[in-house]
Amino acid sequence: MSQLDYLGLGMGGPTLLMTDGDIANNIRSYAIQTLEECVFAQIDLDQSPSCGINKKLKITAVTNAANEITLSATDIATLAVGDKVFLNWGGVDIPQGTVQDSQGRATEFKDKSIYFIQAIDTASNEIKLEETSGAGAITLTDDGTLYGTNTWIGKLSDQNFSYGTFTRNATANDKTHEIVGNVDGNIFTTYDDSGLQVNMIDTTGNDDVKIPSGMTVYLPITDITLTTGACIVYTRK
Repeated sequence: MSQLDYLGLGMGGPTLLMTDGDIANNIRSYAIQTLEECVFAQIDLDQSPSCGINKKLKITAVTNAANEITLSATDIATLAVGDKVFLNWGGVDIPQGTVQDSQGRATEFKDKSIYFIQAIDTASNEIKLEETSGAGAITLTDDGTLYGTNTWIGKLSDQNFSYGTFTRNATANDKTHEIVGNVDGNIFTTYDDSGLQVNMIDTTGNDDVKIPSGMTVYLPITDITLTTGACIVYTRK
């Protein structure tokens, strides 16, 4: 898609030319085009949900023995069984589960994912979540760690579209793609069907991201620190 097409879509914000040592903060970038081999000391991704959320409902506790999460009485009153919600955990210590589903995946919470309300206990202000409607409550083995106001669920607005369905190949490895960040120094990691890791873009030094010359990478970026090289950063309004 050309820059004119993005302008037509309303995405044509300022275009930044970055060279050695340049820093861009609080931007709304959707693509980086490298003019030379670039080494980035920082690439922060925008993880804001793209789905419409009516209100953020703070999670105040998790009880893994009952597979329940606690909200305030006021927030509980806004929910009904079957509601579709967005889970934002806000940290790395998410409640874990060991029970396997029919496709061999551990049933557990996943950050920034969509779930359904499976049950509501208004006496204790607790709810249970399920991955799909009718699948049954997610079974947990620990409580995880709450991250204050950044651990919440949000009821999705009724205006959300359906983008079709996806049927997973049950014989394939479930973990196929992930954004690793500074865990092992690779911003992109993918896995083949046998579970072997394949790094798409490697890094140099201490968690620096290295992108070869002539590549265009489409990512929702908010902050960039370029160590060496030259690139064009495309932003949207």
